[in-house]
Amino acid sequence: MSLRKKLLLLAFGMFAFATVGLVSSYKKILRWQVEKRIPGIGFDDFTIGAEGITLSRVTFDKGWIRGELTSVSADFEGKNVLVEGGAVVANLDEKHESSGEKSERNIRFQDLSVQVSHGKHSLNLEGVRSSEGGVCFFKAKMEDPPVTASEGCYDRDKKSIRLKEASLKEMILDGVKIEDLSARKIVIDLMSESAQANFIKTQVIFENQKCQISASGAHATRDSGVVSFDSTQVQHPWIASHPVSFKDVIIRTGETWSVSMGGSDVQIEPKTLKISGKESCDTWIDSLPRELRTPPLDSLRTSGEVSFSIVFRPHPKLSLTSNCKAKCSSLPDLRKPFEYDAYGPKGENFKRKTGRGTKEWVPLGSMGDIPLAANTMEDPGFYHHRGFILQAFSNSFLDNMKQGKFVRGGSTITMQLAKNLWLTREKTIGRKAQEFFLAQALESCYTKDEIMELYLNVVEFGPNRYGAASGSQHWFKKHPGDLTPTEAFWLASILPRPSKVPPPNEQSLSRIDALMKRLASDGKIPDFSLFELDDESIDDIIETSEPQEEKEN
Repeated sequence: MSLRKKLLLLAFGMFAFATVGLVSSYKKILRWQVEKRIPGIGFDDFTIGAEGITLSRVTFDKGWIRGELTSVSADFEGKNVLVEGGAVVANLDEKHESSGEKSERNIRFQDLSVQVSHGKHSLNLEGVRSSEGGVCFFKAKMEDPPVTASEGCYDRDKKSIRLKEASLKEMILDGVKIEDLSARKIVIDLMSESAQANFIKTQVIFENQKCQISASGAHATRDSGVVSFDSTQVQHPWIASHPVSFKDVIIRTGETWSVSMGGSDVQIEPKTLKISGKESCDTWIDSLPRELRTPPLDSLRTSGEVSFSIVFRPHPKLSLTSNCKAKCSSLPDLRKPFEYDAYGPKGENFKRKTGRGTKEWVPLGSMGDIPLAANTMEDPGFYHHRGFILQAFSNSFLDNMKQGKFVRGGSTITMQLAKNLWLTREKTIGRKAQEFFLAQALESCYTKDEIMELYLNVVEFGPNRYGAASGSQHWFKKHPGDLTPTEAFWLASILPRPSKVPPPNEQSLSRIDALMKRLASDGKIPDFSLFELDDESIDDIIETSEPQEEKEN
């Protein structure tokens, strides 16, 4: 072999040896380069392609943030990085202030699980992925408070978070329990510490009462402690048999909460659960839910003001003052024939025409002893109050709180007239508020005798027997003015439950005689009854399964 061939063979051997050595050690060299440039990172394997390098099963630990990643791909210059799969844990309490230098790398990621903790709060994110200008995720869950969210994005430039939906299972706020809260289309502004939601729905439990609440156009600001709603819908059987709506509700939190709606302002003291307010009568009427502002309340105009206070703890207490006076032109004219809703045997409503000059109308002076009987047995203070009696309201409130349901209303004759003329028969606080304002309107525009005459010609005196004329004819085959005092008092005694009473008999009439004798001896009625006195009372006259229920009339 010539010298030239030997030299070529030697050179080729050395090249081959160098190549084999380089190939066998390039993994170590690459690992050393990565660990040198990015301290705290490790990986199991890698592959090199035409466009760059991919690291597999990558681990990293930066102190405040650490994790295990399925794969990390980068171009050869390291400017474009793609992270796919894995889990990341970050503790923001351990993060140091940033130097302010912005990384030149374009880092994208997808399908990550991320856990972020800050103070006592912990947030778990699933399906985390990068997006243009921010970060998105498929699901998020917070431990305290227990909030779950779906499909959200963080906008890096606007410093805001958008969520498709979020829900909270349960929390206690100033003694009020909030359950099953859900919200849709939520935007959280981290710079202004404010939030808004397109729709919110929840159940609130207060003093063992469950109330369903839904709202649209919700806005909240942390610094001011103000929460507002464009529209709020509330459902509770005490308020109404159907949901009721409030517009432009604003809640201001603090030591004393303030709730504004429709121009009215209600104060709430969380410690004693005292609810109070003072506004003009018109303001309170305009603040009623639109479902309760039925005719003629929707057009009623008044002067005066109403103030109230309700305390729940330690013992329930109600106080109320009012001097509302109606502008009579805003109230229907009841001095001429009119129609109102009456109810048939099966509860179906129909229009009944009555009023002065109609066939069955009986003037007050032609009703004999029925006005006295109704005054005595239904509303002894009728000729002295202005449509409502505070003590009756207070007693009803206390009884309803004890029973845990609406069982008493504290209605006067004027309030019963307002209900029969314009309102439904449902037993709710909402209807009682309607009666409260309408009764004062009636008292403003009609004399007491006119109100009594209207009442006795409108109310039900038996199954589908409306007005004193129909009732007298049905039970006694007489005109109201021809009834005996005992018959007149019996007729008045059935007003609380006229559709459930059995026909009069000797026993029931004798009980009325005894009651009248006692009333006469107490000076409450004239002594036109000389029957034997016994201890029977009005409660014994009509047997009923629910003696404390509110009256039908």
